[in-house]
Amino acid sequence: MYHIISHTHWDREWFAPADITKKMLPSLFQKLFELIDNNPEYKFVLDGQMLLVKDYLSNFQGEERKKAEDELKKYSKNIAFGPYYGQIDWRVSEESSIRNIILGRQEAKKYGNVMNVGWLLDNFGFSSQVAQINSKCEIEGCFLWRGLKMKFPKIGFTWSSSDGSKIHGIFLIDSYRNIMRLKDYPEVMEKRLELEINKLKTYSKTNYLPLLNGYDLDPVPEDPTDGELKTVFPDEFIQGYFKQEDPSLIEKYVGELIDGSVVSTFPGSLSTRQYLKIMNWHSEYMLSKVLEPLIAIADNSEDDKEIQKAWEYLIMNLVHDSIGGVGVDQIHEDMEERYYKIKEIFESTLNNVLDKVGQILPLGYTCLNLNPQEIPVLFENKETLYRFSAPSGSISKVNLKKYKVSYLEKPINSFHWENEHFKAFVENGKLRIKKENNDYLIRPVLVEDKGDEYSSAFDKELNLTFSGMRLKAQSDNYSKIALDFTSNEVNFTLYLTFSELPYINIEIESLGKGSDYGLLLSLIGDGDINAGVPFDSVKRPYEVKYEEPEEEMKKFLVAAREISFNNVFPMKDYVGLEKDDYFATFMAKGIYSYTTHSTKSLEKAVSLILLRSVSWLSLENVKGRTGDAGPVMYTPGAEVKRKMKIETAFCLSPKDDFLKYKNSFINPPLLFYKHNNNSDLENQAGVVHKFYSSVDENIEFVNIKPSIDKEGITLRFFNPTHKKKGIKLPQKAVKTDLLEQELEEFDGTIKPKEILTLKIPMLSFNICSDDQGSKVNIVYPKFTWDISEDLSKPDIDIINNMEREAKDLKEHIKDLEKKMKESQGINSYVLLFEKYKLMRKALELELSSLYNRSKIERVDPSKIEHIIVELNDVRIKRRGIEFLLATLR
Repeated sequence: MYHIISHTHWDREWFAPADITKKMLPSLFQKLFELIDNNPEYKFVLDGQMLLVKDYLSNFQGEERKKAEDELKKYSKNIAFGPYYGQIDWRVSEESSIRNIILGRQEAKKYGNVMNVGWLLDNFGFSSQVAQINSKCEIEGCFLWRGLKMKFPKIGFTWSSSDGSKIHGIFLIDSYRNIMRLKDYPEVMEKRLELEINKLKTYSKTNYLPLLNGYDLDPVPEDPTDGELKTVFPDEFIQGYFKQEDPSLIEKYVGELIDGSVVSTFPGSLSTRQYLKIMNWHSEYMLSKVLEPLIAIADNSEDDKEIQKAWEYLIMNLVHDSIGGVGVDQIHEDMEERYYKIKEIFESTLNNVLDKVGQILPLGYTCLNLNPQEIPVLFENKETLYRFSAPSGSISKVNLKKYKVSYLEKPINSFHWENEHFKAFVENGKLRIKKENNDYLIRPVLVEDKGDEYSSAFDKELNLTFSGMRLKAQSDNYSKIALDFTSNEVNFTLYLTFSELPYINIEIESLGKGSDYGLLLSLIGDGDINAGVPFDSVKRPYEVKYEEPEEEMKKFLVAAREISFNNVFPMKDYVGLEKDDYFATFMAKGIYSYTTHSTKSLEKAVSLILLRSVSWLSLENVKGRTGDAGPVMYTPGAEVKRKMKIETAFCLSPKDDFLKYKNSFINPPLLFYKHNNNSDLENQAGVVHKFYSSVDENIEFVNIKPSIDKEGITLRFFNPTHKKKGIKLPQKAVKTDLLEQELEEFDGTIKPKEILTLKIPMLSFNICSDDQGSKVNIVYPKFTWDISEDLSKPDIDIINNMEREAKDLKEHIKDLEKKMKESQGINSYVLLFEKYKLMRKALELELSSLYNRSKIERVDPSKIEHIIVELNDVRIKRRGIEFLLATLR
């Protein structure tokens, strides 16, 4: 008896927007219910994500919706729901990755059969702490395809995170579609299955072989079972496999899984449509670091539904194709609307919460710093420079130092700055920083990019003109300068802010004009690369070389993959060079990748990928990648022709001090002002409320919010070090898992690399009753992104060329159909396969031309929808005939 997993992989937003893909779902579910009626033992996986169910139900209203919900419950024993809300990009998500599981499980529980296995078929790689996040959410196993480095074929593996958490895994060695649509060609069904089983059983001592019956956006599930085949849930499969498998056949993996040599992880997707990444970073920051902490402090639960809605929008946008920017423009326009809805929810809820927070704040200036470190803060506002120090883990009155700022617009040829941390020199558009034996050079670099939305293909350096430098502002211990650059592709200005702090703020204001380029900010110096990633930091080489796969692996190389080498890597919040006791670091808000790409004038540099401009969803023959990545469709929105502000900084500090400076930039204290007529009170300092009795300075604050059960609040910390650390709280705390299920009384310690969640009673504060009517506002920081509307316009010549090519392909298809009538046997299938290939390409071009024409003239939406359905059908049929031919041959 062999075990099959039937499923559909639902890319809800890719070459079609969700408003259209969701219309395919009623027929899928009705077919699924029929299969269950005919075979009560049949089991089916809903792609591991509840967005598929939410999209399905959105087709109905009122009584019809209730009927649809009741049907899902009726058939729930045969359907695996969850565990995720959406199939997110785990390289980008931090707190949102936890909410993805919490929300996914909450939705799945409505129907009764929650899957406790991570169904990770197509995600573009995984950060180092994904095993810990899943294991602390009662998910003890996973099925995945991308990211594993594999020299010889293996099916089973164990995967450990940095803290030692471990989960079991099944590698989908021959993809997640290896026995899709078996019944489409009954004449070869048995032979095809036999060949696939023989192909896999060499690598397992069990009958649990990864046989997966499903495909992308396949709306027609099938039941392929017979006397020798049985459909099972992934939970059953993984338990059976690990009970029976020979341990010597099980591979071991530790940390991040981002290798693309077997199946591509598309590292270029981390810098495609950079504006989306910036919106995502700010949205997660506003929810997890600002709004939820204030709600927890104010004991305000009336906005729960709005907060949950904001998280749902955020996770919807974090689906790997969506945040990866690897879709048609219309999809990413929908994403922008969701980000603005999150911003609206944040602003309206913040106003409500501030009224309650104001009741516990004294008059004047008060700061909230939930970081375990005392944080230095310096900011400019309305011709004044403000400087204060925020005590750790507290609400505190602050002594605000103010300095008058002089605004200038003075051209300068060079600039020098010196403080106790470093010496800095700026000349000819380059910034040089020196400290003892450390010497670093920072400069922007413009390079050609011959890639697509999936993959960057950086090449030669392009002409970039430094057009001048200006002194913008000055105050005591503070200067701001502007460096202007122009090119055919992009104009931009670097605003460098120098102060007494060990970091230099570097704001980039850009305006994209051309396409097919990458804008880098490069750090040149000595040291080992250390990058921040979600809940971790990792050390990496300058590049990873990909060897030619062993002969035994080649039969499983069925998809796009990276070849030769990779020099583009994930990051979150920072990347830098460690040397001796110092850390020279780029910090960045919303940049999720860096490169070590070199040119004639740029060697051994670590470069932030500030933005990347391309024109096509997928191209054939991209350097560094082999295989089909996706539809060949014209996407001018990916050229990033818009104004955009990117917030970065360069920090040079001792390693042990880096965390407080990183938090000063990435998670600064909130500064409140409560109207006060007595200016003497404004300058008084003192702690109003202390959240922690003591916390080791090397611990990182993650989040504080009302607990799910509303009976307390939860605190989340992360220990970035390799040593056990201490946390003391003024009240009793209970340790919970990430789902907030209570485990044990907290013993005051946090393990190395542990993500720790604690539940404590509601906080109590003294109400300030003598200042009623005083309005509270947040003076610092500002909660927004600075991104203009898309200024790109489709090129009519490209549209016309696509339409001509589609027309030519259709003529070619007619010729093929004539040949098909005269052919027999395998030749007829070969011609049918060729027909589907040409149809797919013609429909992709036709759909792409309609999408782009709709930006400049009216296009009938029903025509677009019709082509999407036809294209999806042809894609499935083409893949099916490909398997048929492989069987016959």
